[in-house]
Amino acid sequence: MEERSSTEESCPEKQAAICPVADCQAVVKHTHLLRHMISEHLDPRPRTLPFQLRLREVTSGQRTLLMLTYRQLIVDHDQCLAVLNWSADSPFDLMEPQLDLPPCHQGLTYHLPILVMVCRTTWKALLKQEDEKVTPNSRDLTSEWGTVYLLWLVSPYTRRAIYANLAVLNSQLQGIVRRNRRRIQNFASRMPISRFINGLDPFFVSLNEDQLDELCDGDGDHSSVFLEVTIEGEGQ
Repeated sequence: MEERSSTEESCPEKQAAICPVADCQAVVKHTHLLRHMISEHLDPRPRTLPFQLRLREVTSGQRTLLMLTYRQLIVDHDQCLAVLNWSADSPFDLMEPQLDLPPCHQGLTYHLPILVMVCRTTWKALLKQEDEKVTPNSRDLTSEWGTVYLLWLVSPYTRRAIYANLAVLNSQLQGIVRRNRRRIQNFASRMPISRFINGLDPFFVSLNEDQLDELCDGDGDHSSVFLEVTIEGEGQ
């Protein structure tokens, strides 16, 4: 047991990493991701902003609906919509507990915090080289080959893969797009964008803005959809 623990600690995927939320440069341990999200990103005030982090407890197969007013997203800003604290059937051999939680959240110690992430970007930004810089104030999104939305899930390190189903629904809860068995990504991992462009990744769901505008409800900046997340658990 000690040998396995030592091996895992030296594994890059289990080492502390930068918080996945945009503009947060905090280096976070896998055992402290939930504490960090609560202390740094959970706003206790009444929900008055377009995007305020939500904290929920979920079980396998349980559906979670999250409203997304997608045109109000900041471009190229990785936004966390919610932390879904998943109750695994066998948490002790799957993951490390979440430590140093506030007293009112101690019950989530042996849950896996799964962050629901979304980003509004463009195809040009996705394809740009690493050394290319984009100046936000001078950008014309209409000239960047189309606006695209990326959806994905991240969590602390787990010893086995965890999967979820993702769907985007309109106000009548009719499916715009549905993707099953998306793998939940280790928040310390950074996938090469070439894998996403080539359609080889098991993590992301992508939607064009034109597709959302055509099928969703609302107008302009108030256009909204529902994101449905269902944690399925370990792959069989």
